[in-house]
Amino acid sequence: MSDAFPSGKFFRIVNEGTGLCLAAAHGGTTHGAQKAQDRWTGEEGYIPYSHTNDQVLTLRTPTGHRGEVWFFSEIKNTYGDEDWHLVNVNKDIRSTFTLHVGPLDGFSQPVGLGLIGWGVQGQTQWNSGGGMIWPRPHEDKVATVLSDGHGNHQAVLAALGGANQQWRFDQVELSGEAVPTRRKGIYETSPPGTDLSKWRDVL
Repeated sequence: MSDAFPSGKFFRIVNEGTGLCLAAAHGGTTHGAQKAQDRWTGEEGYIPYSHTNDQVLTLRTPTGHRGEVWFFSEIKNTYGDEDWHLVNVNKDIRSTFTLHVGPLDGFSQPVGLGLIGWGVQGQTQWNSGGGMIWPRPHEDKVATVLSDGHGNHQAVLAALGGANQQWRFDQVELSGEAVPTRRKGIYETSPPGTDLSKWRDVL
């Protein structure tokens, strides 16, 4: 175990009090139209477009969906420092996403958890112990599930000592996949026929 996270394993992050797990879900698709002009005729019109939105963090009852599966990254970055990221295995066409929280200094109220693209500067470094999860170096604020009493739940960071702050890591096997142990070099390519949606021991 690395900082109480399973090392080199895929796992679900399940809240003991509610039975809900942290999961990544499709963020939907944005549609629009961009004004354009034909350079030869001068005619103006609109070109429709669409793009895939970033994935979003959800809480759900475990169903076996790929978006429920995570791994703890211990890969060294380009400066030789270790990155302590919780990475979701559900890649999309643009990115892989990690568990993230924004600035915490000066906030006394709960702060919502979310996702951010893996590799973005300043993303959250995580630690775990005693069944709790917190962002370095804020040991006093831990991952918590809040309920509004009407069946709606939210994943937040809240002050240590509240309800629904205990988590467990249920290991998951992904056939033919392995948690990456290092990043590829700049000139290194994936072997022909590699399924880029799957994980292997080299990114």
